[in-house]
Amino acid sequence: MKLAKFYKNSQVFKIALSIAIAVVCYIASVFYTQMRNLDSSVNLIANATETQLELEKVLSIISIYETNLRSYIITKDESYLENRFLRRGEIETNLKRINVLVANNPARVKDVKRLNELIDYRFTLFRETLLLAKSKSPNIEALKAKLQQSNNFTELMKNYVYKTINAEGDKVKIHNDNHQFELQDSIISAFLLVILSLLILLLSFNKMNVDINELKRANDELQFLNHSFNNAEKIAGFGHWKINLETNTYSFSDNFFRLLGMEPQSFVPSLENISKYLHPDDIDYVTQMHLESLQSYKPTSLMYRFVLPNGDLRYVMSAGSFTRNGKGQMVKTGVNYDMTEQHKRTIELEENNKELISINEELESFNNIVSHDLQEPLRKIQMFISRIESTEMDSISEKGRLYFNKIRISANRMQTLLIDLVNYSRTIKGDKVFEDTNLTELVHHIIEDLSSDIDDKKAKIDLGNLPTVKVISFQMEQLFINLISNSLKYSQEDIAPEISIFSKKIDQNEVFDNEIITDEDYYKIVVKDNGIGFKQEYAEKVFVLFQRLETGAKYSGTGLGLAICKRIVDNHNGFIKVVSEPNIGSTFSIFLPKKA
Repeated sequence: MKLAKFYKNSQVFKIALSIAIAVVCYIASVFYTQMRNLDSSVNLIANATETQLELEKVLSIISIYETNLRSYIITKDESYLENRFLRRGEIETNLKRINVLVANNPARVKDVKRLNELIDYRFTLFRETLLLAKSKSPNIEALKAKLQQSNNFTELMKNYVYKTINAEGDKVKIHNDNHQFELQDSIISAFLLVILSLLILLLSFNKMNVDINELKRANDELQFLNHSFNNAEKIAGFGHWKINLETNTYSFSDNFFRLLGMEPQSFVPSLENISKYLHPDDIDYVTQMHLESLQSYKPTSLMYRFVLPNGDLRYVMSAGSFTRNGKGQMVKTGVNYDMTEQHKRTIELEENNKELISINEELESFNNIVSHDLQEPLRKIQMFISRIESTEMDSISEKGRLYFNKIRISANRMQTLLIDLVNYSRTIKGDKVFEDTNLTELVHHIIEDLSSDIDDKKAKIDLGNLPTVKVISFQMEQLFINLISNSLKYSQEDIAPEISIFSKKIDQNEVFDNEIITDEDYYKIVVKDNGIGFKQEYAEKVFVLFQRLETGAKYSGTGLGLAICKRIVDNHNGFIKVVSEPNIGSTFSIFLPKKA
């Protein structure tokens, strides 16, 4: 796992590789120094060996000369001489070589100089001995003495030369030991160098393999994303484009061509070619805005039309902005989105809005008619009914009185219906200004306003502590008026109405529209009565507009009261439920959101 992280972390790998290369360079420099030292040791050993050889050659020549001289003295044969003692050419050549070999060793230079002096003196003895041997009457004793002197000097010179040769031998041994040591070190350095080089090679190969796999995986992912993006363009109905401002080259996606009704890459992307598909009325505007943006680098958002080869008109929203690519070049990228269907729906919506405005104006006119024009003659009818009841009832027959009473009841019902219609229209169209409202105070004022009806019914109302909620005050007032009035109206005979209004904690199993309702999100306000109630199967029907339950002629109503309540609660993004049982009563539960 750590090794995998090491390979994936390029920075760590670079640092490790740099350290490894530095170590290799250091070992390589040590190895190079060792190789130079080895070469130097070989040269020193060869130099010392050659010096020994040349010195031994000098001694060998001196010995040969001395042997030839003795042979001449014994045999008097001139062939043993052949002017050998008069020329030092061969020895001079050896001495020159020796001088070259020891040129960098001052001690040896001094030794060679001393050797040269000894050789000069030895040749002097050769000549003196030869002169004594060649005399007509040689002095044997003098000749023996000279030979003994020459022999002794030769031994002296040999000792001196061998001393030098031995010194060079010691030097060769030291150089040889150093050479072996350097050779072993160089073998170790070479081994380490090879091992580290192989290690770096393996690490680099593995890293390259990991990078190739990552690159392949990234390439596969990129191809998949590109394929997904092309499919997304098809599904969403948009195409993307790109303009390189440095190279002035355009590129369009495949779906960009499809938006034009063309096959992908069917023409060379350019401003000139794309202009052929622009609506004639839009060409100048779009071209000008586009070219200006390329100079100012300001983002663009344009709505224009394409004319497709088949003559169809397509509305397009084009948005583009500027950025720089990996090379630092300024590039404008954007998308074209097919807005044709949205444009059609917008036109349809505008038409529908016009119709809706017209309908609203008609409803407003109807509301004015209901609240003024219809109620005005109704009020006159009620006024005339009141006058007839106060002055003319005695002269009307019993049957006429019955009919007249039905007229009065119908007129009152008509007035109630008109008032409910106006109230309902207010819940739809009225101003919806939400404000913090103390519901306890609001209901308390309603109870005071309905005090005469409450006293007539000898009703008992128990008002609990209600919350302060952000609501539309006049609508909430209408809600509680309708609910309390409903409880008073549909009370049981000979039983005083009892109405309880309170807030309650929401149960954990409370559900509405397949969603769990929690106490954190909603207030629950309950209005409970002991009225005539109804079967629970009608719980949804009571909130439907103009729907009335069969309660008999005694209980009059328009079927709008509870519909108004539901509309008001809907306006507050809440909901209302009812649980009821015949001759037991009804319990209305109002759920209002805590966040309006």
